[in-house]
Parts: sequence; structure tokens; C-alpha cells
Amino acid sequence: YLAITLPRRMPHMILDARGNDPAFGSSLPRPPVLDQRLSLEGDFDRHFRLFVPSGYERDALYVFTPDLMALMIDEAGDFDVELRDDRLFVYARGGFRLQDAATWARFERIIAVVGAKALDRTERYADERVGDRAVDAVAAEGARLRRRWWQSPMGRIGLIVGGGFAVVILGIVTIGVVILVNVLGSMRG
Repeated sequence: YLAITLPRRMPHMILDARGNDPAFGSSLPRPPVLDQRLSLEGDFDRHFRLFVPSGYERDALYVFTPDLMALMIDEAGDFDVELRDDRLFVYARGGFRLQDAATWARFERIIAVVGAKALDRTERYADERVGDRAVDAVAAEGARLRRRWWQSPMGRIGLIVGGGFAVVILGIVTIGVVILVNVLGSMRG
């Protein structure tokens, strides 16, 4: 990934690029809950799905102005982008080819163009929920997007335990049916 340090802490926001998605689903390893999706103007939604924490839609509009959206499409349209804490991350599905000079040239262009505009859009940001504009912090409800429950560690444990329980119950039912069929078959004969 490419990381750019921002001047302020930001609400957690993810731009899921449509251009790098597999045939089904998203290229994101842990996609956010869908009800956090925010639609933006113009053709931006054809290039990216923007996810912001509930209640932070206006904050996202403050950051993602039409000029930054256009730069994102032009310079980083095939990458996923994430604002988390005081960093802007740019991810490539399958990773970047770091031995390729074109990759480094692209990094320089993204930093110079997208990074510069992102720095400009975030340098005066302050989360009004914190109560003090001088504090460089984001309230807990904006610090992280909610992820799909089955992708959390506890969700995975729940799926494993629930799946194991279902297998045991199915095995017991199957054994019961086999015994019942054998008993009924022996009663006929």
C-alpha cells in the first residue's frame, strides 16, 4: 500500500474502487456494512463506492469535494483508498509491483496530485462531536466503519461453532433416520 500522512485525524472512510473488483463482490478483504454507503454526485459512483460511518455523511462531503473526486477518478480510479486516523492509504488488489519503475512514477503522481488535494481538504477538519475544534480527534462512532459481522473474529468463531453444531445435529438426525428405517424394515420382514 501507499500511505500518505494527513494533518488531522479523520473519520474512517473507504473508497472501494469498482474497477478492481472481482466478478462477484468487492476487492476489499473486509468490506464495510452496506448501510454506511454514501452516494456522491456526478459519475463518481460509477468508479467508487464510498463508505462512511453513520452520521458522518456531511464530514465526507466536506472532504470529497468535486475537485478531489475528479482527481481520485483520474489518478487512483483502479485502487481502493482508505482514510483511517491521520493516514490516507492506497491499496492495489494483489499488491503493487514495486520493482516496476512505472509503479514508482504513479506513486509520485498520486502523492503530488491526490495527496496534495487531500492534505488541503483535511488540514482544517475538526469533528464537531468532540466538542473542541483544537483537539485532533474523532469521536468513537466515527473512528471505525462497522464491518460485516461474519468477517470479525467473533463472527468467524460464531460461524465455526454454529456450523459445527449444525453438523452434529445433522449427524444425529441422520443416524436416527437410519435406525428408524432399519427397525421398520425388520418389523416388516
